[in-house]
Amino acid sequence: MPAPDHAPITIDAYRRTLDALPRARLAHLPTPLDFCPRLTAHLGGPDVYIKRDDLTGLALGGNKTRNLEFLFGEAIAQGADCVITGAYPQSNQCRQTAAAAAKLGLDCYLVLGALRHRADVQGNLLLDYLFGAHVEIAPGADDVGVQTVIDERVQALRAQGRTPYRFTNKYPALAVKSVAGYLNGMLELHEQLARLPAQPTTIVVTSGSGSTHTGIAAAVQALALPYHVIGISIRPQEPPQRERIAALSQSAAAHYGLPCALTPDEVDVREEYVGAGHGIATAAGTAAVRTMARTEGVLLDLTYTGKAMSGLMDLARTGALPRGHRVVFVHTGGIPSVFAHADEILAEQ
Repeated sequence: MPAPDHAPITIDAYRRTLDALPRARLAHLPTPLDFCPRLTAHLGGPDVYIKRDDLTGLALGGNKTRNLEFLFGEAIAQGADCVITGAYPQSNQCRQTAAAAAKLGLDCYLVLGALRHRADVQGNLLLDYLFGAHVEIAPGADDVGVQTVIDERVQALRAQGRTPYRFTNKYPALAVKSVAGYLNGMLELHEQLARLPAQPTTIVVTSGSGSTHTGIAAAVQALALPYHVIGISIRPQEPPQRERIAALSQSAAAHYGLPCALTPDEVDVREEYVGAGHGIATAAGTAAVRTMARTEGVLLDLTYTGKAMSGLMDLARTGALPRGHRVVFVHTGGIPSVFAHADEILAEQ
């Protein structure tokens, strides 16, 4: 593969590219950027700021709302009358997709893999039903295996004369369209950071499906912004997450015509906080959830942001993020899934 084009473009040209994309307005923007004084004192290290994308507004908020604005924009532009996606029963993406579909008057079909995850009707899954989604639990599939089931459901919907639009981060041709949310969102965050008396230089974000991490890192690359982006991986990935993020950024560069391509060596992913697997809480992640709640009154979840915050805290403890350093934690939401993890939360009281 040829070396990526690293020549930055102006913010105005970058913004014009994104403004030309179809978009359905779903989020309450801008979301706040807050300083965390009690967490900072607790860590005894870096000054910690939090980008509150748990407050994007739709269906209790979360990062996926930014991505869905562009995905639903394209779906509507293509004349879709329904959307279909899938993951696991406590998926934040599925909950926000169901809410967005309800808001925009489209039918929503969800296929949720329960092979490795409980399908108790609480948290995100309860909200899926409340938003009127057509929910199918696939007991023999995980959140990746459901894509095969979705293939069949898409064909069945078309046979019925429907026009479905498929959302997924599992196929590169579709995943790249999710990246627009944080290619755009990074503009908002940069404007907020630039207004601070002392500008943070490090951004820490959950790295799961990859669209949020890729959008932020790719925007930093395209605009030559003065930030180092650290992704905290929350699940084992094949290929490795560093390669996945780089490949997705390269696809985004080709798709959007932006100089945002990264090589694997330019992607910083920390893999040591994954634990036993996706959706399985870690002791450090649970402790991070508790610490954030008790120092700042801010809720994290155990699947994504708790693990990511445990990584930030560990980097502070080991001196990788030292005293006086300034770091931004991107809070990607996930609050409803907290209610599906009562056992883990209460176990260490």
